[in-house]
Amino acid sequence: MKLKAPFYLWFVLVFLITNLIHEAGHWLMATVLGLEPRFGLNIVRYAAGVPWQRALADAAGPLVTIVQGVLAYLVVRRSASVKAFAFLYAAAFMRMVAMLVSVMHPNDEARLSMYFGLGKWTLPILVAAGLITLAVKGSRRLGLSWKDHLLCYLVASLAVSAIVGVDRYVL
Repeated sequence: MKLKAPFYLWFVLVFLITNLIHEAGHWLMATVLGLEPRFGLNIVRYAAGVPWQRALADAAGPLVTIVQGVLAYLVVRRSASVKAFAFLYAAAFMRMVAMLVSVMHPNDEARLSMYFGLGKWTLPILVAAGLITLAVKGSRRLGLSWKDHLLCYLVASLAVSAIVGVDRYVL
């Protein structure tokens, strides 16, 4: 195992940071468009607006997360940084989970995909697959083991569950 206990503490913090930055992307775009957003840990709600305004606000969060994932991948590739890998993994995991949630409730990419007439699954699959591919390549660069991957998945699942739970039941 390459990843040690301090990495997983960092990893949990990175998930919180990733969520906040993602939602800040939505919030900032909705604010610029005058949609009166309300910020949460796992959701930004905004006024109805016209469809193109909502599409821009919906796109802003995933775009921030995609940029995060690509930049983190470039750092991992260049310097084999496990701290950067945490940001890469968080971006990939977050968008994969968002895609899965779209089965019940269309998430950012699913709404955008439908807005552009691409069907519900085109953008969610493309975004998740792209980020997962970068995470796999980053993992290979670091030489991570199956145990590292299992612990990353378990910690990521707990972190996302905690963020969603706090946002839904506490705030």
